[in-house]
Amino acid sequence: MRCFGPGLLLIAALAAGCSSSSTKAVRASTFQVMPTPAIPLFLNGPMALLLTNADEFRARVVFESAAPSGATQTTAGELMVRGHKLLFAPEPTVVAKHQPRSEDTAFIWDVNESRGYLLNDPLQAYAPISSSRQFTNVTAGAALNPAAPEKIAGHLCQATEVTVTASDGVVTVFRVWRATDLKQLPVRIQCPSGGVPLTLTLSKVRLGAVPNDLFLPPNGFTKYESPEALMTEMALRRVSLSRKQFYNTPDIAEPSNQLNRAPTRSN
Repeated sequence: MRCFGPGLLLIAALAAGCSSSSTKAVRASTFQVMPTPAIPLFLNGPMALLLTNADEFRARVVFESAAPSGATQTTAGELMVRGHKLLFAPEPTVVAKHQPRSEDTAFIWDVNESRGYLLNDPLQAYAPISSSRQFTNVTAGAALNPAAPEKIAGHLCQATEVTVTASDGVVTVFRVWRATDLKQLPVRIQCPSGGVPLTLTLSKVRLGAVPNDLFLPPNGFTKYESPEALMTEMALRRVSLSRKQFYNTPDIAEPSNQLNRAPTRSN
């Protein structure tokens, strides 16, 4: 027994090590990195500057872009605008398992500052987001076919050509349809030339004051250093919630702040 004692201890240690490694491997295989939601192009791109040259409003927005395959990619949700600040809350979409739901995320963007926040309601958290490019100048061109106004989302509109210039000198040309009964609010913006065709359409427009506190992270939300750090924490929480229970307990409803609510506020 004296001879076999150290050997038995070594075997036990190796077995414990293998068990620990196996557990870590299982956890690693369970954990899946969640992609960081991309900032919609109509928030941090040149289109955003066109939306800020109007009164405060809320509207349903549909953003269409053509994918390289030829298919049309659509993003829809509620857009709120106050001065140079925008808030976008996406509508629910069907996603694969373990992927972030669009309705769990909202975006706040300051066009003048080229920065804002990514909000995550299930985690009750937010993270700063920013862009290196600023859009500084809008130049309106002549009306396109002024004798034939078009009706878009129930509003008579006049199409014009508009040029947006970025701080680095890049110029983007748009066709803009402004509603005559909504104080010339652009209800459709289209980028027809060069690159990927983009179209933004507003409907159910409501002019009127939008509370300023909507454009700040909600009280009680936890700040993360980056969107990647926030999504990593979100993935870890999902792994924790999905682990099997070893006790035969009845089903318990999820807490109201766990992975089942879209970003909302009282306003």
